[in-house]
Amino acid sequence: MIKTIQDLKQINPIFFLPENKRFFNDIDYKLLTGKKTKTKFLIQHTYKFSDMFGAERKAVFVVKPITKDGKILSCIIELDTWEKVKQHLEGF
Repeated sequence: MIKTIQDLKQINPIFFLPENKRFFNDIDYKLLTGKKTKTKFLIQHTYKFSDMFGAERKAVFVVKPITKDGKILSCIIELDTWEKVKQHLEGF
């Protein structure tokens, strides 16, 4: 069972490689728990290629569910503020 971001990093070492963080323009990672279901979520704060083709660089928060065995699932939503992330997870 995943309890900390370090647990998640141990199970998914390739996902958290510094090279991947640089390539995908990731800023930071957080692990949050849904209030109702206690489901874990990886919150990926990233620029996510927003500055390609001359566009302005814009950070977003990508919310990805985590299975009990630590598998990182696909993004369920992208939000533009930390407050919106916390509000969204109140429903989980």
